Amino acid sequence: MIGFGGKKIYLESALKTDAKISLLINRDKYKNEYEKLFNQVLVVEDIYNWKQLRNAIDQGEKIDVVLTRHENYVTIVGAINQYLGLDGIDYATSRNFCNKYLMKQKWLAAQVPCADGICLDNLNHLDEFLERHSFPLILKKTSAAHSNYVVKVKSKEDLFEKLAFLKSQVSGYVTSKPVEGYKHKSEDCQFLLEEMLYGRELTVDTFVSGNRLIHTPICEYVMAHELGLDDTYLPIRTMPTVLTKRQEKLVYQTVTKALNALSARNCVCHTEVFFDEKNNQYSVIESTPRGGGNRAEMTILTTGFDYSLAVFQTAAGLDIEEIDQPQRAISVVEYFADKKGLIKKIDLDFLYKNPAVSNIKIRDKIGDLAEQAKFGGKTIVSFYVEANDCLKSKNLAIQLFKQVKEAIKINYS
Repeated sequence: MIGFGGKKIYLESALKTDAKISLLINRDKYKNEYEKLFNQVLVVEDIYNWKQLRNAIDQGEKIDVVLTRHENYVTIVGAINQYLGLDGIDYATSRNFCNKYLMKQKWLAAQVPCADGICLDNLNHLDEFLERHSFPLILKKTSAAHSNYVVKVKSKEDLFEKLAFLKSQVSGYVTSKPVEGYKHKSEDCQFLLEEMLYGRELTVDTFVSGNRLIHTPICEYVMAHELGLDDTYLPIRTMPTVLTKRQEKLVYQTVTKALNALSARNCVCHTEVFFDEKNNQYSVIESTPRGGGNRAEMTILTTGFDYSLAVFQTAAGLDIEEIDQPQRAISVVEYFADKKGLIKKIDLDFLYKNPAVSNIKIRDKIGDLAEQAKFGGKTIVSFYVEANDCLKSKNLAIQLFKQVKEAIKINYS
């Protein structure tokens, strides 16, 4: 396992089997308690340095499977898979997954429905692109995750202003950097401009084990603008959602085509899809070969399926069981600052008193500096809302989100 954030739920089921799990981790992320959880812990000073990675692997015990639950370390999984000759994604595949421009090129070549886009590291193709598409458009940092550094641009002047800001703030890699010293190193596109898609945003996690794909129930987001937010993050996600059987089938077919185009193999992929219900069109937004952040808990709570065990089984190319239909619904709520400011008050006692709410995580405290998600801000608070069906869960989550917004006071002056 590459990287670990201390979430024991990721390991518990696998540790009950005969698997021997080793951990490769950067020294600044290491904790002594990890020694008790893992068969061996390999510590390096720079996890993106191939010489250090190779030395750690060569000196450790035999490795049969490599996996990660973190988007940051996907390129490392690819490099180690290729070095050891394992049957997972190779390094070039990992780079295609980790760069939103390279990913789009693969999809366009395979005629996977997705937004048209250009690399905006220079302006060579901008005028031609603007002849095909009108504002608003979406500007993205190609190596960012979780809606960080994704901004809507409303005019050419606005585009230049926000592009200059992004270049000044995040000119380098944010997640999944290339592995230094590993074979070929290409200069990847850093900024992407693409047409804006409309509709319902859906996500699917897919276990790709050999040639077999097993999809989780479809999850749907409440969009930021639906809650009056001027940001690009997705404040509420609910599993399952309301779709017809035919609509579900088309979503899964679209995801399957996208993952095949990216050569996904022996990994769990988290894929985002826009569904334009009015025109019955499906477009892939992006995908990454690691499980969604809260998806393990969401899946087991709604279906009983052991997501975390399946992550290990899939990485090893083993068969996994089918996923049952959801019997419950769960929503995950995340709240960010409206803009940059100091937190003055956090009063969330009402969350702890609500029986439908669980897994409350308050990451900031009074006096901390908060920022919008689109400019790299972090979640102030997150929590789960559980109900008998998805509409009840979603509606209660929306109500509680609005209460949280009132209960957290931030000085924006």
